[in-house]
Amino acid sequence: MAALATGNAPHHVEEIKALRRAYGEDFEMIGPKVSAATEADPTRVRIKRNEPAALAVVVTLPAAYPSDASPLFAVEAAGLGNAHREALADLLAEQASYMRGMSAVSTALMALDDVDLSTLDVGTEGRCRSIFTFDVVNNSSHFRKSLEGAANGNPCRYLYRTIECQNNAKFSFAKDPWRSVFVVCDCPTAATAKEFMKTVRTDGAMDCDMLGKPGKIQMSVVEEFELRPKAAGLPGGFSGDEYRTDAARGELMSPLLAAAAGF
Repeated sequence: MAALATGNAPHHVEEIKALRRAYGEDFEMIGPKVSAATEADPTRVRIKRNEPAALAVVVTLPAAYPSDASPLFAVEAAGLGNAHREALADLLAEQASYMRGMSAVSTALMALDDVDLSTLDVGTEGRCRSIFTFDVVNNSSHFRKSLEGAANGNPCRYLYRTIECQNNAKFSFAKDPWRSVFVVCDCPTAATAKEFMKTVRTDGAMDCDMLGKPGKIQMSVVEEFELRPKAAGLPGGFSGDEYRTDAARGELMSPLLAAAAGF
């Protein structure tokens, strides 16, 4: 129905027929039929190939394809790791993006013929990202030093809002306090990410208490996840940015969350 509404149904039908003719027994219609497809449940097909390895490509035809969208690709291959499968899917998507407005599936699949798996850019596997937040930091200078030490050279970024504490007895011992602090750290392995989080949780001098003495800090985990092999990591080093509104924080955080960078 969705493809019919956008006027793309005839393209879907013809392309499916062409793929069936070209691949024969290596073509599988997953469904639903074009006439029954919806935005939430678009038409999908599976195509088996032997190059560059024994694999299958699952192709999704969005309702807006080909007029205003590209087909979507997922690679299935028991003999390949996540990094190689994702890299191949990215290659197919890149090829299809050059053909907006045209039937692109067959041409995109041809790009696999020349792939050399030994030289394929697969990114870096195993990187883990930790995102957590603190309601209040009493001594921002002390906290920065503690956080940088816990990061141990791994890329780390923090976002914060300042607190005006003049004439506020609650913050009489505070030094440049922050609120709504968000921290993002990328570690090369799950083990180093676990150690980093343990340090932040248990460090008895991560911040200073209301009397100005070193103390623990209460944190809340936002997300912990493995980065996609080719997802952009944080820039190297240790850095922070002030934000003034929740909307501004959202713009800074959105590209860093699992929905954008994780599996």
